[in-house]
Amino acid sequence: MYPEHQKLKTIKDKSQCIGEFLEWLGEEGMAVCEWSPGNIDNWNPTSTPTNRLLARFFEIDLNKLENEKLAMLDEQRRLNSQLDGSS
Repeated sequence: MYPEHQKLKTIKDKSQCIGEFLEWLGEEGMAVCEWSPGNIDNWNPTSTPTNRLLARFFEIDLNKLENEKLAMLDEQRRLNSQLDGSS
């Protein structure tokens, strides 16, 4: 019913490990860089947030993930209102 969340659950441990590694790189003064052909140095630290890098790597659509979250919240609200109405 929530395929992006299922993907997220499946890769959680791997994603956590890679995220911690990227954080460690930053603490060590290193960064993931991207090629900028028009720039004099050509390599610059990426401005892409870690969660977006991980989502791209694991092929998780963050827009779909957000829509699923909203659908889950709507479903929970519906269930809550049914419980409130039955008491």
